[in-house]
Amino acid sequence: MSFWQILAWPFGKILYFCYLLVRNYGWALFLFTAIIRLIMFPSSYNQQISTEKMNRLNPKMEALKKKYAGNQDKLNEATMELYNQENVNPMGSCLPTLITFVLLFAIIEVVYAPLSYIGNVDSNSLEAAEEMVIDVYNVSSVIDEHETTVSELLAENTNIYDILLEYKAEEDSDLADYSDSRLEELAVYFEQYNDYYDNDGDMIGLDEYFLDSNLVSSRLVASGSSRAQLLVISVSQVYPDLFSDDVVDLCADFDYTFLGIDLGDYPSWRSVLVLIPIMSLALQLILTFVSQYFTKKKGGATTSGSMKIMLYAMPLLSFWIAFSFPAGIGIYWIFSSLLSLVQTVFLNLYLTPARVDKIIAKDNEKAKKKRKKKSLYQQALEAQQAELQGKQRPSKYEDDEDDDEEASEEVKLSRAQKKEAERNTLNEARRRYAEKYGDSLDVDVPEIETTKKK
Repeated sequence: MSFWQILAWPFGKILYFCYLLVRNYGWALFLFTAIIRLIMFPSSYNQQISTEKMNRLNPKMEALKKKYAGNQDKLNEATMELYNQENVNPMGSCLPTLITFVLLFAIIEVVYAPLSYIGNVDSNSLEAAEEMVIDVYNVSSVIDEHETTVSELLAENTNIYDILLEYKAEEDSDLADYSDSRLEELAVYFEQYNDYYDNDGDMIGLDEYFLDSNLVSSRLVASGSSRAQLLVISVSQVYPDLFSDDVVDLCADFDYTFLGIDLGDYPSWRSVLVLIPIMSLALQLILTFVSQYFTKKKGGATTSGSMKIMLYAMPLLSFWIAFSFPAGIGIYWIFSSLLSLVQTVFLNLYLTPARVDKIIAKDNEKAKKKRKKKSLYQQALEAQQAELQGKQRPSKYEDDEDDDEEASEEVKLSRAQKKEAERNTLNEARRRYAEKYGDSLDVDVPEIETTKKK
């Protein structure tokens, strides 16, 4: 199980309970998005407060830039000190954006594999169904590469299994990894299912069905079994005998649509589904304009060129995501953008300047009283502050080295004095001995080395 599958599991269960309420995957996505927005509301609220605090620091920040113009180290130090004093975390607005993208990848996993989260089908049955559609597609592609169809081969009384073995024996064949028994099993399906009528009323075989881009999207098998469940849902309605009964029953009861749109289909310029990425782009642009409007209205900082690029890159990214993935992803992105727009308007209308003043004052008072353990961000700021200050004065280690040298000199001096005292004592003893016994003292007493008996 991949990391994203593990991450998607709890969200898939939330989506499952939403589906039980409405019995439609599209509306279940809407309920799911609303629940996630409610869960993230405290974080979004704190992000808004953090933005308000940053806006109010702009005059002080401009003053610091003028004061320390040309001295980037001093400016960084003063800026960090200002953040500490005002109880502001400039990174506070990044968390909701990060969570949004993590959720997006989790939802991509849930949309690609809805049967794993909605039903109670055995995982082995689902894996067998996914492998079946991939194998049928791969064999159909090999047959098409030889410019023929199963219908034409059968008309010539050709044994499909024998022809697949011939294709497998070719150099660099895409069937090289398939066992003979698996090819024999697939050949039976190709021989039996040759009676499907397409949109033009023509009878086509199983291979032609899988190669019809209007019926089966090649993008759903481009990355293996991770996307094949969406094919299982549609193929099971036409060829139920390819899968186990529990998988067929689940697909038959599963409503994977929204307002008549199959959420497993991909948008294209020739389809009405192109409205999904267009709506996603439009909502993201509206959200950007509304956010900028409220920022300017409240006296926020003017958006720089690089920030403007980031702001308008998000709508383009939403368009690309909605166009590159199944319709279910685009529908979720539209729901998310719409609810974000509603939330943005509500928070900006609710958080009036007077109310923000009270909230900031209350937060600052709590910060002064509680004196909790410093956050990792504050510790990082203080560490950087210490590093900047360390560039301006000798380090602690240099002071310690100087102290060690002074102590060493004191030790050497005390030893010399001790030896001198010993020499003077011995000379005095020798002088007294000479006076008492009449001996003369012509030379100085040599140093006497004493040894301890062991």
